[in-house]
Amino acid sequence: MTRRNLLFAVVVVLLLAGIAIFQYNMPPLIHGSIIEPPKAMPDFTLQSAHGPVSLSDFRGKIVVLYFGYISCPDVCPTTLAGLRQALNNLGKSADQVQVLFVSVDWKRDTPDKMASYVSAYRPDFIGLSGSQEQIDAVTRDFGIFYQLNPPDANGFYSVDHTASVQILDRQGNLIMTWPYGLSPADLLDDLKVLVRK
Repeated sequence: MTRRNLLFAVVVVLLLAGIAIFQYNMPPLIHGSIIEPPKAMPDFTLQSAHGPVSLSDFRGKIVVLYFGYISCPDVCPTTLAGLRQALNNLGKSADQVQVLFVSVDWKRDTPDKMASYVSAYRPDFIGLSGSQEQIDAVTRDFGIFYQLNPPDANGFYSVDHTASVQILDRQGNLIMTWPYGLSPADLLDDLKVLVRK
């Protein structure tokens, strides 16, 4: 090998090493909106099919908090399906994440119905419900809008609600929100970053 070829090979190796170091040290691409500084959130207690559940029960885990309702025709099932796929692909780290689905439809969504609904997505998802007063308090504290619309002739009604997802860190601080419509791959990317913290 000539001296010129050796020099070229050294330059190429150094360039590749530099690119690798740069990519390793790049901050990860985050798809959600980061809350900076993290916002301390109040604790709450709502009902599951197995009894009262408090937000503080999950200290030490990343909590993915979503507000919706069982009869939702599109936004809620799409969001929960995306969360299921992301957690399935997270592997063993999924046990560091807890999904809580809080119903804003306090008239229809009982704890038993919530448990049946969320378990169809993943058995470790927890469905929570409560009285109107409890739901009003929690949605107010977490900045969630919801409104039960007037029923139709058959008594069916829809519910308008905030479609974003809130993510709390292991200490219960709000650190990120996901807008509706992020792909499961985007959710997975963010979860990988969060569980490493």
